[in-house]
Amino acid sequence: MSHLKPIIYDTAYNQKALDQMQISEEDETYILKYPTVYIVKDADKQDNYSVYVGETTDIKRRTVEHITNDSKDRADWWELNHSNTAEMYVIGHEHFNKSMTLDIENKMMQYMASVDVVKRVNNRRTNQQNLYYSHNEMEKIFSEIWLKLRKFDKRLFPLERTIRDSALFKASPFHKLTDEQLDAKDKIIATIETNLKNRTEKGKLIIVEGDAGSGKTVLMSSLFYELNQLSKAESENPILRGTSQFLLVNHDQQLKVYEEIAQKLDIYTSDKQKTVLKPTAHFRIKLATVSKFFGQ
Repeated sequence: MSHLKPIIYDTAYNQKALDQMQISEEDETYILKYPTVYIVKDADKQDNYSVYVGETTDIKRRTVEHITNDSKDRADWWELNHSNTAEMYVIGHEHFNKSMTLDIENKMMQYMASVDVVKRVNNRRTNQQNLYYSHNEMEKIFSEIWLKLRKFDKRLFPLERTIRDSALFKASPFHKLTDEQLDAKDKIIATIETNLKNRTEKGKLIIVEGDAGSGKTVLMSSLFYELNQLSKAESENPILRGTSQFLLVNHDQQLKVYEEIAQKLDIYTSDKQKTVLKPTAHFRIKLATVSKFFGQ
């Protein structure tokens, strides 16, 4: 039987429920043997959600790992594992392959972080994929998945157009970058690493130029997010691990947007200090001097 539409199973989030999940014979291959995407959700007393988005080639094994191992080391998994209300959606499709599920996962995190009732997105990695077989089907398949998820929970999965019109979505660090943006991002991170490694300069100013709508805001958001991820204690980057990053925003409305993104994605310093700030008067004077020097 052909499965050209998404297959979604809803189950309580615990090992017993997963083991007892009734999967039809025609769906079993695509849920248990193909790569899948999954969403774990839990609502608090105010009906705000904490969610985890993941992808795996073995949903049963991965769920056991979350329950038995991840809950020992991470507070977010401990809370999900000890909740009586946590649920999980397991998503399959006949055209899923590893690259597509990584792309779907990345886009799902972008959407989840843009939903008002979602207060925390616990998986915060980016998995932007390059070209792969069937990559041109991804957007259509994702929209079909989202539409089907709306049948389970319309608050958690609002209309796509509502998400795309939101300020959170437009400033999201999970937008798929163009080749030019990726190249700029790599060069900026490399420059920062070189400067930190050599420690021969007190500081370095990097200016990104581009016309309106060329993608500077998306690049900045992605860069800020990735630098923060590379600074985490578990990071494999020895130069950026343990560093702190801050985003200075002078516009009040934009400040609020980035503060909310930082809260949802846990973008804080290692000692839980805010990373999105408004420039002080002293900093604004220095910035104005720099701008005047560069004729901006």
